[in-house]
Amino acid sequence: MWKIAKLILHPKHNPLRHAPKEYAYMATLVLACFWCLAFGLYMGELVTIGQSMLGHIAIITMVFVTLVTFQWFKRKYKAKKID
Repeated sequence: MWKIAKLILHPKHNPLRHAPKEYAYMATLVLACFWCLAFGLYMGELVTIGQSMLGHIAIITMVFVTLVTFQWFKRKYKAKKID
């Protein structure tokens, strides 16, 4: 089960790894919203689907912002050797 979850969720193993970051971000948001809709319909919680989608969008956005920020700092400030 963990192998399947890793293939789907881990960004270095799922098919979105080949896409540019902007497309991977948008695809991830769309998938998250559809999963919110699917679980909301399944659970009968149609009233809170919008709040769930907004929460997922906020979290996914911050994950991508953090990733981009870390990559920028990694390129900008290379590791220095300590004598």
